[in-house]
Amino acid sequence: MDGLIKPVSKASIFDDPSGLRVPASRSTRLALLSITTILLLVGHQHLHAQEVTTKEPPAQTTPSSSTSALPSEPSPQDLPDLSTIPRATLLPTEHPDIAILESDTQTKDGDLYTLAGDVVITYHDHVLRADTVTYNGATGEATVRGHVTLTGGANDEYIKATHGTYNVHTSTGEFYDVNGSVGFGASSTHRSGYQNPNPFLFSGRKVVKTGPQNYDVYDGAVTSCLLPRPDWELFSRHFAIDDKKAKASNSVFRLLGIPLLPLPYVTHPTDADDRQSGILIPVFGYSSASQNTGSKGLTIGEQGYLTLGRSADLTVGMLYYSLRGFSENGTVRYRGPGEDFFTAHFSALQDRGFESPTVNARGNTVDLYVNQGGQDVTSAFRWKLNPTTRAIGDVEYLSSYVYREVFTENFNQAVSSDITSTVYLMNEKNGYSTDLRFDRYQGLKVVPILNRAGEEVKVFHAPSFDFSADDHHIAGTPLLWSLDASAAGLKRVQPNFVSSGIIERLDFRPEISLPLHFDGWNIFASAAVRESFYSRSRFVPRSGTYGPNATPIEITDPANRMDGEVTVNIRPPVIERTFSVPEKLQWLLGKEVRHTIESDITYRDVSGINNFLSILRFDDVDLASDTNELDYSFTQHLYFRPRPKPVKITAGKPGCPVRTTQEQATLDRENESDPDALTPVPQANNDANGIPNASATAPDQPTRTRARHADPCAAPLAKQQEWFSWKIEQKFFFDTTFGNAVIDTRRNIFDSTLNLSGIAFLTEPRDISPVVSRMRFRTSGHTDFEWDLDYDTGADKINSSNVFLDVHEGRYFGALSYALLNAPGRTYTEVLNQVTNTATGLQSSATANFSQMRLLSGWGTPSKAGLSMAAGAGIDLNAGSPNDDSSGALQYLTIQSSYNWNCCGVSIEYRKYDLGAIRNEGSYRFNFTLANIGSAGNLRRSESLF
Repeated sequence: MDGLIKPVSKASIFDDPSGLRVPASRSTRLALLSITTILLLVGHQHLHAQEVTTKEPPAQTTPSSSTSALPSEPSPQDLPDLSTIPRATLLPTEHPDIAILESDTQTKDGDLYTLAGDVVITYHDHVLRADTVTYNGATGEATVRGHVTLTGGANDEYIKATHGTYNVHTSTGEFYDVNGSVGFGASSTHRSGYQNPNPFLFSGRKVVKTGPQNYDVYDGAVTSCLLPRPDWELFSRHFAIDDKKAKASNSVFRLLGIPLLPLPYVTHPTDADDRQSGILIPVFGYSSASQNTGSKGLTIGEQGYLTLGRSADLTVGMLYYSLRGFSENGTVRYRGPGEDFFTAHFSALQDRGFESPTVNARGNTVDLYVNQGGQDVTSAFRWKLNPTTRAIGDVEYLSSYVYREVFTENFNQAVSSDITSTVYLMNEKNGYSTDLRFDRYQGLKVVPILNRAGEEVKVFHAPSFDFSADDHHIAGTPLLWSLDASAAGLKRVQPNFVSSGIIERLDFRPEISLPLHFDGWNIFASAAVRESFYSRSRFVPRSGTYGPNATPIEITDPANRMDGEVTVNIRPPVIERTFSVPEKLQWLLGKEVRHTIESDITYRDVSGINNFLSILRFDDVDLASDTNELDYSFTQHLYFRPRPKPVKITAGKPGCPVRTTQEQATLDRENESDPDALTPVPQANNDANGIPNASATAPDQPTRTRARHADPCAAPLAKQQEWFSWKIEQKFFFDTTFGNAVIDTRRNIFDSTLNLSGIAFLTEPRDISPVVSRMRFRTSGHTDFEWDLDYDTGADKINSSNVFLDVHEGRYFGALSYALLNAPGRTYTEVLNQVTNTATGLQSSATANFSQMRLLSGWGTPSKAGLSMAAGAGIDLNAGSPNDDSSGALQYLTIQSSYNWNCCGVSIEYRKYDLGAIRNEGSYRFNFTLANIGSAGNLRRSESLF
């Protein structure tokens, strides 16, 4: 009786109210009689539903003696007390579903079924399999033997055993010689890979299933590794497992089969979304520094984790440096509805300090006590108050740059010299934006060295109230209007200068503009006026100019700045041409290559600012100056469409004909020449390469002039991709002095030059800017190359040159970056004693000149099993050895290797820092990771090179 489907319990018989068993045939007749009676009642006209109309009902009139009285609304006294009426509830049936029995052979004796040969019992969402099964249809009890598996359930369980008993009604039973898992189905014990979301697997001599999601494992082990040979296991005589966690007493932790750690009490989560408080795995490390820069020695640390509800958690810990002292740290995280969040991190060090020999003013070497302790606090949040209002903050407080430079493990953070903090409340609606902003800028200009103090610049907006209105149409005209306005309280602190109190600034800038479009030309003309008021001003010498490195002098006289601005932007039609690619190069560039040239011309005139030198500097608003300039740029693009891969079209897709390769090729050629073909062949619009408006650049692919429906049976057409882009830009200044704002022999920065390039180039009046070049190659998704160059044609030199190269193919990857800077700007360089490695002074330079290179190469993937290796280095090409200044100096070096087993891995790293007299350190770091348990060591995932 193959494939027998046998209903159990009340599926084949009905219970008579008198307690007698009623045959199924009589039950059928009773059911038909009941249905017929109900249908007869439903057809009665008094039971018909009232029709619904959209018309307003007639006004109700007072009934007279000649008309029927309308029913009046019942009074509250006539209404029944609803609280006295019991609520209707459905009476639950004992076992409303059926059990489906499938096997090769079946026999039945009353309620007892004997099944043999590939037995499958399906009940609710569980599936029970075995070689032989004895099943009681009345109680749901099953005795199973041979290749027993149980799968399904709310927790997606998987149990494999040799024999046992199981009740399908209560989801309880006993199994012997068990391997199983919770949360990842039948394939979880066979899943390959190192990192899984949160696997939980168990094995034991006996497993008792006490509920739908409750288990007792006896003489067994739990793990998150793949069975049957897991990398680590936790053994115990008894595990209690529910839908949240597994608990055990007197357990032993084994790694690679070796007993390592006895644990009196341990828990392990079984829910992938569940988090629990506890103590994290300890942190170990070691680092040694060269003489006079302060070694850290052995590092030991521990952290505790505390859950704060479903959406927040807290991590607190402490590190102990054997040669420096204690360091505290803590992190709090919160995730709110939508995009709301809050994070904060704190770290501090109570440094016991060290003695460093240094040369005093008399030339004698003395021991100087050095303390490099400090605090660093960071926080970020976003809070959406309503659909148009939100509060956002990104705040950092750093008490000492030296503390971060010495103790951070991130090189980019160690050499960073700027700290910004911003908190603002913003409302945006219908193109209007209003925000209240508090911010603080802290920039390090001179690094403190031993007993030499550093120099910092701090700028505060406390606060700034800003309002802006985007382009809005003026009714009945093609004109647009916009507005920018702000009211700010400002303060600046720097060496030899501190602004008095809070300086008020009011800034108001309305603008009117006219966009024009015709024959592919896009013209945008605008006119604006600007009024700015400052409650304090800067003293201007009688000569009308400042000397080099002049310190500002604040005076109590207010300053008023007003100007008129005219801007005309012209974008001619894009020039484009499509070239056919020779057959031998189509494997790289496809069948066609499209070349486009975009030009952009902007004329800008600002006049009326005759007091630029009397304005105190706080931000870019204060850099506005007179200018009369012409900005012109040209951008080239090369697009190619990859050669489409051959697609075999079969009749498997409903309604699609079978076409040979030659027939499909012929159809493709017809579609390319037929603009009305169903296959969506992209074609150019009026702007040649698909530019939709005056402010847009070339898109990824040309756009169509009208919509068409795609052929569902056609092969997919490869999208056009950008392979190469190159933008060249330059400015010509008709006003060479920018309204007499240029000061000779010092660096000058105006908003006009800042918008062109971040590299300062004005040290004297000039009529032409450097040429700004931005070039990028992206031949495929595996290769990316970019070269940014600023070339000063007047001085015949390169101001800056930055090269970026990134390559990855399979498990191989590599990157190179080169940065050259040769621009005006005061810099300081340490003068070091090569014997004692101590700073003997600072050397000042009026030109910022550095040349640095970064290298990275590696092989492997840290999330897969096997070996991975990577190395990275930073080289200062201007700093050389005492005998060869051109050889370069290594700023940092990192060599890292890792090996992953099934669900555990180890990483080892050597890291070298050479940051002058502040930090010259070599450290060895490691990390041992147990999947979904934790990590031991001091190598963090965010610091990995992979």
